[in-house]
Amino acid sequence: MLVEKWKLLNKIIQNKLFSIADIRVASAILQHYNNKTKETYPTNRRLVQLTGLTLRQVQYSTAKLHLYKLVNKLSIKGKNFYELTLDKFEIYEQTFTSKPFTMNKPSPPTKPIINIDINKRIKKIAKHSNPYYKATINNGLSYHQNMENKYTRLMSQKLSRDQYSQWLERLDNKNTKQYALSEAKRLCG
Repeated sequence: MLVEKWKLLNKIIQNKLFSIADIRVASAILQHYNNKTKETYPTNRRLVQLTGLTLRQVQYSTAKLHLYKLVNKLSIKGKNFYELTLDKFEIYEQTFTSKPFTMNKPSPPTKPIINIDINKRIKKIAKHSNPYYKATINNGLSYHQNMENKYTRLMSQKLSRDQYSQWLERLDNKNTKQYALSEAKRLCG
């Protein structure tokens, strides 16, 4: 049986399904194999000490070895017992090694972006980030006209009715318009 357990370890090492942690755990389990009683019963704590892995890694590796029929893991009264199953693994070996490890299909290569119009990019980002952007751009007014409308809306909230009507008169007068806008900027800004 000594030769068989090392054959089993060699099969685990050569198989690409198993990580280094799985190989360490398998090696530690095989070290505890008793030729006379044909029993293997290291505890998880012992496997953690021998391998230097965490308890969760040991549990994951023993479950993986059990899944691929390398060892038969039995839990009797809270203790682990392992049976070596080299003959069962040889039956399943071809099915596990023949499957290529694949994930999702790779995405097709993207086209390189050669010409980037920075103004279009900025407008696109602004459209998605500022909800008032579309309303401002699509109304056809200039920046100063939009700011004047904004101050008119805000001043109606800041001033009383009498003060607001006086402010509107100053805004309509060409001579005092700039003064009214600077006053609105000071109060609302």
